[in-house]
Amino acid sequence: MEQLNKYRNVILLGIILLFVILLAFYMWVLHPLSQKSQQYDNQLTQMQQEYNLIQTKIAQLKSGQPTDAQQAIQEAIPSAVASEKLLLQLQQVSQNSYARITDVEFVNIDSNTSGEIAAENLGVNVGQIRMNAELEGGYTEIREWMNQLQKLPRLMTVDSFSFQQPYTPGKSGAILTANVSFTAYYTSP
Repeated sequence: MEQLNKYRNVILLGIILLFVILLAFYMWVLHPLSQKSQQYDNQLTQMQQEYNLIQTKIAQLKSGQPTDAQQAIQEAIPSAVASEKLLLQLQQVSQNSYARITDVEFVNIDSNTSGEIAAENLGVNVGQIRMNAELEGGYTEIREWMNQLQKLPRLMTVDSFSFQQPYTPGKSGAILTANVSFTAYYTSP
């Protein structure tokens, strides 16, 4: 017992030193390994999710069901001119923006011009329907009409627009007439 009391400080110091060594071993060796293991588990679950997604896409393509991207492309560039649907969409845009369409003129329905050149990398012939529309309304209504036109699912571009009556900022509620030229696209055989 006397020897135990004599070496008590040395034994206590040895136990503390052993604890510090074990703590350092855990902090520098075991803890980083557990973090790497957790990262590997996360990567493994992410890869499993990607694998499952790829398998569902492959099954969808084999079954012939159109994907979301294909459906969006078909809405943006329909397979026919579909001028009736286009006129209905223009009427809906007019109702949403409160700008009144007084005249719509189909300027050119063409399937063999620059659209074919733009889409030759895709192997698709793209036809164009060029239109001129005359609108009546305030400045904000006409601007909203063009914004609504751009938001349609069908691919459309505003080529040009002009006002017949100059816009005066101090005059509120002035009725303006605007001429808007725009182009709609479709795929042609």
